[in-house]
Amino acid sequence: MTLPPRHLWRKFHIISGDPGQCREQAVHQLQGQDALWVGANPPGGFQGTSPKQLAQYLGQEVQQLVFDALDDLDPDALAIAAGLVQGGGRFLLLTPNLATWGQQPPSRFLQRMARLCQDQKPCDTSPAGTEPGETLTREQAQVIEALHKTARGHRNRPLVVIADRGRGKSSAFGIGAARLLASGTENILVTAPRRDATNALFRHAARELEDADYTRGQLRLGHTNLRFIAPDKLLEERPDTQLLLVDEAAGIPLPMLEKMLQHYHRIAFASTVHGYEGSGRGFGLRFSNRLDKHCPQWKKLTLHEPVRWAAGDPLEAFIFQTLLLDAEPAPLTQLRRLEANDLDISLLDRSVLARDDALLEQLFGLLVDAHYRTTPTDLKHLLDAPGLTVYTARQEDDVVAALLVAREGRLPSSQHPGILTAQRRPRGQLLPTQLACHCGFPEALDLGWERVLRIAVHPRLQGQGIGSRMLAQLAHDAEARGTDLLGACFGATSRLMDFWLRNGYAPVRLGQRREASSGAHAATLLRGISPAGQALQSRAQAAFQELFPLQLGETFSKLPPSLAGRFFQGQPGGTVSVRNRQILKAFAAGQRQYADALGALRQLAIADAATRPVLILKLLQGRNWQETAAAMGLPGKKAVLQALRATVSSWLQQHPQEEERQNQAFDISQSQQPPMGV
Repeated sequence: MTLPPRHLWRKFHIISGDPGQCREQAVHQLQGQDALWVGANPPGGFQGTSPKQLAQYLGQEVQQLVFDALDDLDPDALAIAAGLVQGGGRFLLLTPNLATWGQQPPSRFLQRMARLCQDQKPCDTSPAGTEPGETLTREQAQVIEALHKTARGHRNRPLVVIADRGRGKSSAFGIGAARLLASGTENILVTAPRRDATNALFRHAARELEDADYTRGQLRLGHTNLRFIAPDKLLEERPDTQLLLVDEAAGIPLPMLEKMLQHYHRIAFASTVHGYEGSGRGFGLRFSNRLDKHCPQWKKLTLHEPVRWAAGDPLEAFIFQTLLLDAEPAPLTQLRRLEANDLDISLLDRSVLARDDALLEQLFGLLVDAHYRTTPTDLKHLLDAPGLTVYTARQEDDVVAALLVAREGRLPSSQHPGILTAQRRPRGQLLPTQLACHCGFPEALDLGWERVLRIAVHPRLQGQGIGSRMLAQLAHDAEARGTDLLGACFGATSRLMDFWLRNGYAPVRLGQRREASSGAHAATLLRGISPAGQALQSRAQAAFQELFPLQLGETFSKLPPSLAGRFFQGQPGGTVSVRNRQILKAFAAGQRQYADALGALRQLAIADAATRPVLILKLLQGRNWQETAAAMGLPGKKAVLQALRATVSSWLQQHPQEEERQNQAFDISQSQQPPMGV
């Protein structure tokens, strides 16, 4: 098995100026050789693709590529394109005049790009004194050996391989899988965010097994099989396999990866550290906690040596610098205890941010660590998105927290009919349109909103109240700005719900579909600021309180009860009628059967479900006895009934005064009734 020579840098040129002349110069440099042209209207004779369609080339390599940014620059596509060019190849970047790029219309992102392009020197040579490398690197060989141990050794010892692009992790997975098939492993499954992301893996496996029958997403050799399966289908069908390979794992929601860990005992993950689809570093920080929990003997390997080009490649360095693929938070030298009130929390001027590379790297590094799907396009949005407000919390020169907020609402009345009839969805208006169209409050379109897009705290300083302090500052400033409501929409987890509830936000909606990015349902929470905003929050909160118990029996019947309970916290508590209290008392004492107490139990569940999971599971979600027992870790129906009776008894004991008062009222009302038969 041979690999492309890795002793060569890529030739890298930036061609700027008049669009026609730039394209003519690029054609001249290519000298009639084949090239992939990324951009609109490629010259005749060249294979062309748009930036939006470039992802279909993932897993392939090209000798020459032209990235035409004369009309626009797609940051994600630029990152993909740079990774397609092999060592010794050529990359041409076409840009407008660097002296005026990003001036009209104004773009801080493009102005910064122009400044960095002006500092870039052309590269036409490779480092001297290196030799071609045509075999596997030592690090790749270690990955292949580790794959063999994962498949044939002790169970529940997952392998995690981390690398930047071009380090050969996918090729190592493909070669390792092929060798396992050749030595007797019959069935290996591969999953990834997209099938195209596994092209390199399958291509290298096919090269290793020259007699194999290779079709897209599947390789067969006799009775052995290497097959791709989408993550959602994998978890739905749970097919048997002797080894599961997860490529580009950072692009798959963590809850889905955790389910894979729980079901498959022989599994290997590969992820790009700094990628176009999301940061593998942010993924690694979170996923390592899951691995420690489920499989404490997991193994991690990191690939450093480039395979497809030489170390120090100028093109790679340029892409990392311009797109901040390797951005890191402030390097705190020691773990510090900070007082939240002593932090300098302030608004950040984005024009200053675009010119201060050190500050931008610290800020973007925080965002990368806080969210595993941060992409190069997020950098462009950070600098250019309209209506965006950026807060930072600093300790001396270090950025230790960040808060990104978008302005929404106060939509012209002329737009209201189209929005309310779902004929138009204005961009950047998530909260007012949600409240108007999904929750039934059209007055939301008239109010002023601020939506929290991201909140990130330095990983070494979390749990010290810094995020809450920043939200408090936001509320103070929002009131001064005349904002009516603050809100947030995020993939709901118990930990995140606890954070927002503690900061005075109330749930008003839970999305029916799971988000592709997080694998969780999107929760919408509000905090009213002005009197009008507080009134809308109260109405929306009450409407959700009435609707959510019904949704638990339908759409959210599989929602974990611990999470479902969070949506009852902070809501106005319900009441249990006097008659139903008597029924509950009899049920708790074993004097009334479950079916005869259903109405009273359901009323109790709605009134006080926040911390009582058995009531959510059985009464609100309607799960059968076996499902409820399994969810609670109980042996069966009898144990669930005992838990129900104990829960009711506990609730009655915790509300003795109210029960006594209502019993007295019940006795008085009975004494005023005429004797039976009269």
